Amino acid sequence: MPLNPAEQDRHYRALHNLLFEVCEEKNVQIELSQPKLVDAIVHYGRDMEKLDDHQGSQISVNKRIAGLMFWIRRIKPISFACKVNSEEEIQDINEQVAVWLAHRLLLVYCENEHAGRIIRDCNVANKRSEFNNYLRVHWMLDNWFNYSSLVYSLRYRNFSPHHLAILLDTLTTGFVIKNTHVI
Repeated sequence: MPLNPAEQDRHYRALHNLLFEVCEEKNVQIELSQPKLVDAIVHYGRDMEKLDDHQGSQISVNKRIAGLMFWIRRIKPISFACKVNSEEEIQDINEQVAVWLAHRLLLVYCENEHAGRIIRDCNVANKRSEFNNYLRVHWMLDNWFNYSSLVYSLRYRNFSPHHLAILLDTLTTGFVIKNTHVI
């Protein structure tokens, strides 16, 4: 069942605010296309509805985040972006924002009851802070190679939500393995 107008408006406002927040954190100013943002929300909602038909309430947080990443990079709701006090356009802003959103949402959900069991059951003091440090180091490895490579691939290669979910599962699992005594 498609989103009703009230749900669509609620999702629109939430995603609109989230996009501005993550860009502000990176000192980036953006212009959004309202029709494209609505389109991304509608497509994301349809994907979640299809998953819900097969998995019910068992849709992993990582799949949800991956779906949002996919539609942000696919629909490109940010029509223009530049660093504050600059006029130089950031060409790959939608792809970068997809990664920034994933990072933010992984942190939000790592301690949430809806998080996957593997991260939820990982007994780490200050889990959110430790996971944030883990993700920052991951992106910065080899002079930001992991981050740049992902942004490039999101922009110029075929990436499905399934690929992105596997990537997020791998990041989550890597954190758990690093912080758990696994034989």
